[in-house]
Amino acid sequence: MENNLRIIKTARSEAAINAAVKEGYWPLVKPVVPSPQIKSKYSVVQNTTTGEIKVVHDYRENTWGDKNLATVIDFTYYYPHHFESPFAAYLIPSDIVIGETVWLSDLIEDIVSGNWNQGDTFRLKSCEATWNGKDFIIHVKPLLKDIIVG
Repeated sequence: MENNLRIIKTARSEAAINAAVKEGYWPLVKPVVPSPQIKSKYSVVQNTTTGEIKVVHDYRENTWGDKNLATVIDFTYYYPHHFESPFAAYLIPSDIVIGETVWLSDLIEDIVSGNWNQGDTFRLKSCEATWNGKDFIIHVKPLLKDIIVG
C-alpha cells in the first residue's frame, strides 16, 4: 500500500487484462492517448573525425567548444514514452467501495507532473484517486511553476 492506500494496478496488454479477469478483477479499459504537452528534447552532435555521436539533452551542456563536433540533429522535441498497446485497464478489485481513495500505481492518463525550465515536460506516473463507482477521480496536486532538474 502507498500512503496506507490500496494499490490499483494497471494491465497494458490483452493477455494481462484477461489474466487479471481470471483472478477476479474487473478491467476498467481506457485508451492510451499521448498528450502533446508531455515532451523531452534532444540534439545529436557528431565527431567529424571519428564519426562517434553524442546525444545532448541540456542546452547548457558545453559540447560546442570542441572543433571536431558538428550538430547533426538540432534540438527537437519528442514524446518520451512507449506503451505496448493503445489501451490499458485499471484492475478493479471486487470489494472496492464507492468513495474509496486508492493509489493508482501506473496511470493510464497522460497528466503533466512538472516541467523543466528548458522546455521538457514530465508525465505523472502514479497518484491517489477516488473510486466513484464507474471511474477514478484522479487527485492532481497543483504543479510547481518550474522544476529544476540536473
